[in-house]
Amino acid sequence: MKIKCLYCIFAIFFSFSLNAQQKENEERLVRLIKAETAETFENNLFNIKRITGNAQFLHNGALIICDTAIWDVTKNIIDAIGNVKIVQDKTTLSGDRIHYIADSSLAQVRGSIVELLDKDSNRLRTFYLDYNTKDSIAYFYNGGSMLDTAGNVIESLKGYYNSKTKEFKFLEQVEMTAKDMVLKSDSLAFWSETNRVDFLGAINAWQKDGFLSSKTGWYERNKETYNFEKDAYILNSKNEIWGERILYQKDSSIAQLWDNVQIVDTAQSIIMFSDYAVYKDNTSQSKEYSTLAKLYKRPSIAYYSMENKVADTLFFGADTINYKAIQLNFIDSATVSLSNERYKNTKRDPIKEMYGKPEATMVQDSVPIAQDSSIIAQDSSIIAQDSSIIAQDSSIIAQDSLALKIKPDSLTQQIPIDTTLIRIIDANKNVKFYRSDFQGICDSLKFNSIDSIIRLYKSPALWNEENQFSADSIQMFMANNTLRKLDLMSNSFVIAPEDSLHYNQIKATDMVAYFTEGDLTRFDAYGGVTLIIFIAEDSILTTMNKKECKVMTAKIKNRQAQRIKYLENIPSDAYPVIDLKPEQKQLKGFKLITEEKPKDRFDVCDRVISPTKREEISKIILPQFQFTWRLFHIEPKSPIEESRQIEKELPIKINEESSLLE
Repeated sequence: MKIKCLYCIFAIFFSFSLNAQQKENEERLVRLIKAETAETFENNLFNIKRITGNAQFLHNGALIICDTAIWDVTKNIIDAIGNVKIVQDKTTLSGDRIHYIADSSLAQVRGSIVELLDKDSNRLRTFYLDYNTKDSIAYFYNGGSMLDTAGNVIESLKGYYNSKTKEFKFLEQVEMTAKDMVLKSDSLAFWSETNRVDFLGAINAWQKDGFLSSKTGWYERNKETYNFEKDAYILNSKNEIWGERILYQKDSSIAQLWDNVQIVDTAQSIIMFSDYAVYKDNTSQSKEYSTLAKLYKRPSIAYYSMENKVADTLFFGADTINYKAIQLNFIDSATVSLSNERYKNTKRDPIKEMYGKPEATMVQDSVPIAQDSSIIAQDSSIIAQDSSIIAQDSSIIAQDSLALKIKPDSLTQQIPIDTTLIRIIDANKNVKFYRSDFQGICDSLKFNSIDSIIRLYKSPALWNEENQFSADSIQMFMANNTLRKLDLMSNSFVIAPEDSLHYNQIKATDMVAYFTEGDLTRFDAYGGVTLIIFIAEDSILTTMNKKECKVMTAKIKNRQAQRIKYLENIPSDAYPVIDLKPEQKQLKGFKLITEEKPKDRFDVCDRVISPTKREEISKIILPQFQFTWRLFHIEPKSPIEESRQIEKELPIKINEESSLLE
């Protein structure tokens, strides 16, 4: 029984060995399937055949075609010359000569031009190409370039093509063209069936109006969609954009950005931040000049400026922020009409409208509102000059005769289209803003540069130094880069601390503050005005003065209230401070909310500001496409020169001004 078992095991082993040997012999077998002539040179050491005519060999399913071949049957090597080709699985290789080592399934294709043509008509050219007929993989080195039917090019120092998976891989010194774009990368993979590029290393890309880069990513040619990941970056003539990931749709100019997003608009002196954003730049699409940014996940904006040669930055944040820059002729007529009406109202003077010249009808009070802690009065007013949330040159409407009064449907060919660029901001929920000389909060904020009015809604509050301003809504009008007028609308209240326990107060239906060259020069209150003022003697608070009237106006100069005038019903009472109960020291509605006041810019925006890369980008060597020129004798169509020109013209601002932002 043991002998039979051993015999069976031996028979099975012998059978396996025989099959393996037969398979190996079959794999070595090269078949000559066509030729015009064949000569044999044979002895005990070698067996060589000379094949001429339209010769064809078959091995591993690959057809080798040539004019002439020397076939070393003993070594299983074919040397083919003249119109040589290898055809396998709809992939064609051509060159001047082929050295084919059948036992290794290796075809070494050489010539003045070696070309690989895949089933999608992508043409890969090189001077040195090795092809494995068993694995259907072609390797090229010392430079190669691939040209598709649309004229797009990918070149590199070396790489390979897998005929089974339809994958090209380009390694080292990779340069590529896409639609209106040229790229450089460490390496990339191109999948011909899906027309997709996977970037396997750092990427630099240029287009007519900008530059893109990242550490990795992918590109879908059919959809013109780019995905840039790890330190992704976009630069164009107006903006610099950062994000850990940027998904960019070229045809629609829409980019989605994730994590540590920073968008710099140098023309408007704005930096936008968030952890997710949708950004659209339509400026390259001629009809409608517009830029749109929707900011989510801890969004904030920094507006940086220089005032009287002093640098400062306004930061504000909210739950969501929408920013838009669009030509005036593309804004709907209702928005334009409302903005024009608001602008007209900034020119009104209610006191003069109601009473004529105030000086003829008002009673003057010689007691100033306050000392150094004036209720409303610091040179660094509530909203200092040029500090609007978005307001560089914000006086888009500077004259009463503004052409915006004309309705769009009444425009004729004689009236030119107004293409003024209008900036629009809409911030919602938990709005906070901080600047060194003023701070504020509200539930929502709106701004457009048609009327240049910043509107704060739902429990807004402002702080200037220690002074607190609040109302149902607040409007700030900006012109020529300075604050001109501040409207506290409905249930307005001003609180100014005299010391840690006593507060000067003004309460009224509405209040208006006027500014000249950034300095507060006049303050009015309307509709049931009530004031509480604490008066000191020898630096000790002794008296609380309480006044009531219908209208109050104060002239301000050098941070001090020079004179105060009251109109109608002017009861005035004085109370010794020592006799007052705590509740008597406060007007109804008094609410001190200093704990909600942003303490510094990090309460509003805790982002680290990335320095500009403009100068660094300008020094990167652009793609030269030297292999493409040598192999195809063409210069790839690309926006190289336009890109370089734009880079030269880009202003280098952020490095110079980055100190403003901290």
